[in-house]
Amino acid sequence: MLAQILSATVVGIDAAPIHVEVDVATGLPGCHIVGLPDAGVMEGRVRIRSAIENSGFKYPLRRITVNLAPADLRKDGAAFDVPIAIGILSAAGAIPAEANCNSLFVGELALDGHVRPVRGVLPMAAYARSRSIARLFVPRENASEAAVVGGDSTIVPIGHLGELVEALQDSHELVTQWCRPHFCLPSAPTWPTCAGKR
Repeated sequence: MLAQILSATVVGIDAAPIHVEVDVATGLPGCHIVGLPDAGVMEGRVRIRSAIENSGFKYPLRRITVNLAPADLRKDGAAFDVPIAIGILSAAGAIPAEANCNSLFVGELALDGHVRPVRGVLPMAAYARSRSIARLFVPRENASEAAVVGGDSTIVPIGHLGELVEALQDSHELVTQWCRPHFCLPSAPTWPTCAGKR
């Protein structure tokens, strides 16, 4: 079964969409990641399997192929852990395909399933807003950063893979949308009167 998950990476100062395609099929068990991944992305296979199993879900013992498109753009870092994990569980039938529609996922996974913060969430949130993406799933520590952008995209902070999967299975929102922070501009400086002074 094939699943498609939307994620993003940072190129320069802008975010570029990454389409995470996951195919779970019969064959020799293993996970193969293609699409110009770096060592950090390749190491994610170990993190993702442990996170899925330690979150109480069954890791499919089948042939898993993960394609990160476009293939000519180098993918680095661990921010693809969450979208790949969601793709694997979706392709295995654990998550309804419609639960991932019009959503963007990003985050690094710890071995116990907790979601760790990543870099570049601000331009990713700006991309989500410009493309009218309904939900942006980000690590809890990055939620306030993503909320700075504002717009109609719902920022959904995630702390653990298990919480995210259960929410997607039930088709429920995880939490209320984060409010955009209110920044107080400093008052204009007051300059001492210089009249009569030399």
